[in-house]
Amino acid sequence: MHTNMDFTGKGFIGSSEAKTVNGTKIGTIRIAKTDSWKDKDGEKKERTHWFTITCFNPAIIEMIEKGWLAKGRYIEVQGDLRDNRWTDKDGDEHFDVQLVADKVNFLERKPS
Repeated sequence: MHTNMDFTGKGFIGSSEAKTVNGTKIGTIRIAKTDSWKDKDGEKKERTHWFTITCFNPAIIEMIEKGWLAKGRYIEVQGDLRDNRWTDKDGDEHFDVQLVADKVNFLERKPS
């Protein structure tokens, strides 16, 4: 079973890589999103979430290869959440959510 849902996410790039797997070019971008809040004592807390984005779009892969999607860049990613479920040869069921980018926008850094 395979279903798609749209997503849009903003974050800072931690790493990016383009490679060829079984003759298909694939790009991978890791982005970070940090949440901050104050606890009940007024102390500032932070938590960083990391997301791996998969890219099959040749234009995005080219941006990775040219170094435009490098560590530290602030970007917005638009694409699909792909919900994959499968049963392996041993009969075990598996579930995976893959974020697949269709579009990347360069953003200005947020003020500190």
